[in-house]
Amino acid sequence: MNLQGLGKVEDYQKYLDMAYKNGADAAMQSRQDTTSRNKAIRSRRIESARIEAYGKSLINSLDFIGRSFPSIDQLAPFYQELIKCTLDYPMLKQSLGALNWAKKQLTGLLHKYTKELSLTTRIEHFNKLRRAFSGRTSSVMKQIKDNLTYLEYCRKTMKGYPSLKTKVNTVVIAGAPNVGKSTLLAVLTGSKPEIASYPFTTQKVNLGYDAEGNQYIDTPGLLDRPIEARNKIEKQAILALKHLATIIIFVIDPTETCGYTVVEQKNLLQEIKDMFTLPIIIVANKADTGAIFKHAIEISAKEGTGIDKLKKEITSLLKAKQEKLQQ
Repeated sequence: MNLQGLGKVEDYQKYLDMAYKNGADAAMQSRQDTTSRNKAIRSRRIESARIEAYGKSLINSLDFIGRSFPSIDQLAPFYQELIKCTLDYPMLKQSLGALNWAKKQLTGLLHKYTKELSLTTRIEHFNKLRRAFSGRTSSVMKQIKDNLTYLEYCRKTMKGYPSLKTKVNTVVIAGAPNVGKSTLLAVLTGSKPEIASYPFTTQKVNLGYDAEGNQYIDTPGLLDRPIEARNKIEKQAILALKHLATIIIFVIDPTETCGYTVVEQKNLLQEIKDMFTLPIIIVANKADTGAIFKHAIEISAKEGTGIDKLKKEITSLLKAKQEKLQQ
């Protein structure tokens, strides 16, 4: 999912200014039509062109904003969860609904005033109707100014979401800091991982793909410390990951040179087991030092030892998962 293409939502006055200019341009173009010598007919045609261009400019602008935002209910669960934990979800829905309300109001006003203008023959009424139309459309736009402001805030936040694939096998690499997760990710994917923004404080996503197209992600700051050390938003971010993960690789450093004791790492492992009802592969990194951890696949991400065995286990679990889904 890629939300990088969301266009900027302007202040309401910007849309009014654009509409005014479009209206003025349409009126100028209409003035160049000299087929009618009747002053009243020419004035009515000019004002009709102005009003129609002005009104359609506003309607089209709001329509473009609405179409730019994805249908939230149709997003993958992962992105729905991100939206709900980074934004005021009811306010977002309300603001998008306000666009539809405003479009209906503007469409109704455009129909009303173009009809009244077509039925008027007195020149002094043309300007009066134009001013009334301008005033009422401005009032409608002012009523949604806070919604437009909030939609721009949402756009900026959503543009910061990582562009993750939600319909492929996803392997989440977890473990305490400095146990070698990023190095392992690079070895498993055969390339330097991409680093994408995550919408929480300074968190980043390390992202890569193997030859089979499986997605590997490491989320520093989310699955590398005890639950009590995480804030509310980070806890919700873990819920989002639950929608994405297919299996989890938990990396343990039995040498404890990462700065965390084996007991602390085992406690973190248990917390992740409690949070995720997914297959978990436990690997003990830094096997080149001779340190071991029982019931784990011994590897050295730095030296590349044990990686083939790990890859076979990943393939086996992913295959079993796929067969279960097909049953």
